Amino acid sequence: MTLYTNSAGIWRRRLTLQKCLNVSLARFSRWHTPKAGDVYVGWGNKPASRRMAEIAARRGVPFARLEDGFIGYSGHPASGGTSVAIIKDDVGIYYDSNQPSQLELLIPVSLSEAELARSRRLQAQIVEFGITKYNCYPSTSAHRHCPEELTTLLNGSAYVLLVDQVAGDQSLIGGQVGSDDALAMVSRAKACFPDARLVIRAHPDTLQGNKSSLLSSLRDHELLKDAVWFAAPCHPHGIIAAAEAVFTLTSQLGFEALLLGKPVFCFGMPFYAGWGLTQDSKSCPRRREAAPEGILIEQLLHAALVRYPKYFHPVLNRACEVEEAIELIRAQQLGLPSYNTLYLLGFSLWKQAFIGDFCRHLACRVRFVSRPPGSVERDDKLLVWGNRFPELEQVLRIEDGFIRSAGLGSNLCRPSSVVIDDESMYFNAQRPNRLRRLLNDYCLTPEDLRRGALLVQQLVSADINKYNLSGRAAYVAGNHERQRVLVVGQVDGDASTLTGSPVIKSNEELLWAVRKDNPDAWVIYKPHPDVVAGNREGKLTPECVAACVDEYVTDVTLADLYPHIDELHTMTSLSGFEALLRGVSVVTWGQPFYAGWGLTADRYPASDRLRPLSLEALVFITLVKYPIYIDWGSGLYARPEWMIEKFAGQKASAVQQQSRWNRWQLKLGYLLEALRKR
Repeated sequence: MTLYTNSAGIWRRRLTLQKCLNVSLARFSRWHTPKAGDVYVGWGNKPASRRMAEIAARRGVPFARLEDGFIGYSGHPASGGTSVAIIKDDVGIYYDSNQPSQLELLIPVSLSEAELARSRRLQAQIVEFGITKYNCYPSTSAHRHCPEELTTLLNGSAYVLLVDQVAGDQSLIGGQVGSDDALAMVSRAKACFPDARLVIRAHPDTLQGNKSSLLSSLRDHELLKDAVWFAAPCHPHGIIAAAEAVFTLTSQLGFEALLLGKPVFCFGMPFYAGWGLTQDSKSCPRRREAAPEGILIEQLLHAALVRYPKYFHPVLNRACEVEEAIELIRAQQLGLPSYNTLYLLGFSLWKQAFIGDFCRHLACRVRFVSRPPGSVERDDKLLVWGNRFPELEQVLRIEDGFIRSAGLGSNLCRPSSVVIDDESMYFNAQRPNRLRRLLNDYCLTPEDLRRGALLVQQLVSADINKYNLSGRAAYVAGNHERQRVLVVGQVDGDASTLTGSPVIKSNEELLWAVRKDNPDAWVIYKPHPDVVAGNREGKLTPECVAACVDEYVTDVTLADLYPHIDELHTMTSLSGFEALLRGVSVVTWGQPFYAGWGLTADRYPASDRLRPLSLEALVFITLVKYPIYIDWGSGLYARPEWMIEKFAGQKASAVQQQSRWNRWQLKLGYLLEALRKR
């Protein structure tokens, strides 16, 4: 199927539409010769869309209307929000009650037990997580409670909510709203709830743009002299949740109020009216005939949120189900800022281009500084990279995450995950850190353990590691009976070995210790990719190689080696964690975060690991609870499962190195990006 459009707005969204609807999108021209499978499209009932419908009718080509879904965006579109749902209606459009729509035909359809159960789960998620049309709110309990500003204005009085709308909106025209309906709505609210205050909620589009509202034109009317006009930004569910009832003309908030269990009075004919769920001032004979005994709220929800829209996952760049769209929205809800100003101290220009994005949820304002401020206010905080500035106390520390990128950081591949710790870095065995606290104390649920087990399966099947490098050569094991020991090299002088390995602190020391401990073993040594790429120190002396190494491998991935080894030995390398996922025995010569929980053999065990952990528990806490993920394609916060899926198809060559010219090009690009973000 090919959709043809003359709308610049639709054309700008073509990539999303093509993935979401599984169609091709093309520009319409007057010389187009229609073919089987061609459909002309327009956006809703806008004038340009109506003209396109007329052209389609003259040419005998099917016409469809496009619109945003009811769970429409992650963020507000006026502030760069990302679309997650599209409606394609071949019959009409949901907000035009003057004619049928595909949604109207879907609503009265009976549901199976499985569909009823799914609808109830969705309703519970929407209520619990505050899912709405424009999801631009942090994850707090605010969506369950009346906004504090409104509580102050009401001074304890009960209230009913009157939902204002944008004047001239297509939903008012299609909802049969007349000139007297707004006043009729106010009169009915006062008559039905004489002891309650009237609270009029401004439409978010009138707050974010230049649009005017309908009820504001009646502000001086006698009926509204005691009304409370509330325009402060707040989650719509919070203002609905505390209301006695909701009065609306055609607003989607009436639908959301039904999902929250509130009485809803309609003075137009929105898609959710006329089915017996609302108290209506108008009637729709078509709907009464289609469902003479009314419908269940589950039928309305299933039609409006499952069957009617098509959902798009902007991180994975594919169509998805509504549950995945909700999970995407939840991933953006990281809570209210903890600080007023966050000072990012001593970051290079290439890090400045992206590191602030990982921190934007922490503070109202992010500032890069080259030296610590003279004084830091109580509501401010400093953030530094890794173990830099060890003399500074009470700072946040940030480092690369465990599923980092498709390519080396030393080749300027920006990370897709970081960890931010308010105590110390996870690799620092000399001091407490947040990861160790979580591993010691976090109470895991059965769902957490199930997710951890699924992550293990996903990581292994997709062969995901920190840098996701692919090798050039397959590993061919020698034919002998000796025990096979893999020693994984690290960057000499790296902070993880200096602070996480109390005795063995270099690759040479590690190899001598392993050889002494395993004199008859076949020792395979794999150096760190940064060392192979020539970007970091860590090379061995010829004497060490001759005495301790039986096989030296560089172009082979760890995943190719795991099936052929009996043990993996490391100081603190993340490869030990990755080997555990694949059922390989791991011996640690340092005190990495994954050691000490009963899963590894530890030559120098730590005393601060206080309980045994299953592999599923270790993986869930380490990869879900501790890091932050960002997908740079969409700019959205992500889940580890999504990044695993993306990185599986983006592996970089283990021997690929950036030329000096390419590195300078990248640095220049990051410089410009960093300057733009200042």
